[in-house]
Amino acid sequence: MPGQVVDNPRSASVSVKVTVVGGSIAGVASAYTLQKSGHQVTVLERTDGKSWVSYKLFRGGISGLIIWKESWWSPPNMTRLLNQWGLGPALDVFGQKCTQFLFQNGESGDLIAVMKLHQQFLKDLMADFLFIQHGDLHSMLCEKAIHEGVQFRYNSNVVYVDPDTLSVTLEGGEIVPADMVVGADGFNSLVRSTVIGKKVPETRERDVTLNFTIPIDLMREEEDLTSLTENTDWAIWLGDSYMLHGSIVNSGRDFSMTLGYVLPEDAPEYNEEWRDTYPLEHFNLDLEKFEPRVRKLLSMTEDITPHIYISRPHLENFVCDRAKIALVGEAAHPLLPSGQHNTALGIEDAETLGCLFSGIQDIEQLSRLLSAYEELRQSRCITTQDWEKRKRIMLTLPQGQEQEQRDIELRNAMAYEEWDHMDEETFREIWGDEMDLFMYDASEKVDDWWTKWGPLLIRGNSNRQSVMPSLQVSVSKDG
Repeated sequence: MPGQVVDNPRSASVSVKVTVVGGSIAGVASAYTLQKSGHQVTVLERTDGKSWVSYKLFRGGISGLIIWKESWWSPPNMTRLLNQWGLGPALDVFGQKCTQFLFQNGESGDLIAVMKLHQQFLKDLMADFLFIQHGDLHSMLCEKAIHEGVQFRYNSNVVYVDPDTLSVTLEGGEIVPADMVVGADGFNSLVRSTVIGKKVPETRERDVTLNFTIPIDLMREEEDLTSLTENTDWAIWLGDSYMLHGSIVNSGRDFSMTLGYVLPEDAPEYNEEWRDTYPLEHFNLDLEKFEPRVRKLLSMTEDITPHIYISRPHLENFVCDRAKIALVGEAAHPLLPSGQHNTALGIEDAETLGCLFSGIQDIEQLSRLLSAYEELRQSRCITTQDWEKRKRIMLTLPQGQEQEQRDIELRNAMAYEEWDHMDEETFREIWGDEMDLFMYDASEKVDDWWTKWGPLLIRGNSNRQSVMPSLQVSVSKDG
């Protein structure tokens, strides 16, 4: 990895009893960072938990089947945090590093442009671009959380969150009290309705994402597919109103693919869950829109998982004004399916909560720290949500002049062999907003907040101690 950040956290003076509703990646990550910061965390998960894991959690003794095979994109801002949490060795085994983006014409297969991720560029970012399967990442985080002391309660379906008593009610009537509640219960979040006081309006869009996985061994039997199994490229096909991309995952055993396109008017309705699977024939795709290699890949699929996009307005609040409740992950900022930063935002949420609450010295500081969480995360998430939408529109243009102009701009922008030889205008054209996204450091943002507001927060607290940030950075240099 280009570099590693080793954190030296503050020490909380009071232990907060935290209930996390939902065992999503953002929920488990938040449970881990809060437990590591000195708090007592319980995760309430409505399923039995067996379908989460894809390899044995040795410390926790949990094992299960590989169910969630979807490939997750880990940009540098996410990889950096996972390395900081000590997951670097696991990522080396289960993650797949990306060395370049290969843009191709969706119908002809002709190369449009190549974006090379030069080593010096990755060193400057201090982290890699990775692909990792959902189940593998979830398992890694569960193992870290269990080892840290997080308690998991499975088959615990939350039916009500009471902001007045700050408790959650489970199906069956059990009431679970808490000092703080974290809502990580996904797109259709029950906790979100409590935070904003109403159900969020929803608009069912026609954008759908199809996910499927093909065994690498099966692809190697076809000569024209062999090249896709022998490199660490992110293969991207841009076609007529669609984008298809694929990458090697699962320690080189599978090729994970995602197809995003607009549904026809007469298409059946799909949901936001990742559970229903269908054969290729079900989707009635116009296969003539795809180059021969892609048609062959599609013919190899057995199960395809659809995921519809339901748009929701940006939330005005990530925390409840009258209760100690915070939202993380898709409960706070649902994005387009299979976006580049969907999982990264949830990991950033978790790091922000953990770093903020590592410095709490009195239970009365809960409200202020939750307000700080909202201040730090809201604008970041809104900016990223808008970026994802713009990027999806640009990459799924229909055939025509706009698509041709986009391809010309891609070719011109990526004609440089070395990224640091680009002039400033070209650099902004290629990376622009992306650099702001990739360079974001959630830990650093919290440390800045503590530096500015920490002295005011502890003033008058008889149990006060230093809460100034302490961060040790080490950068490895190859050779």
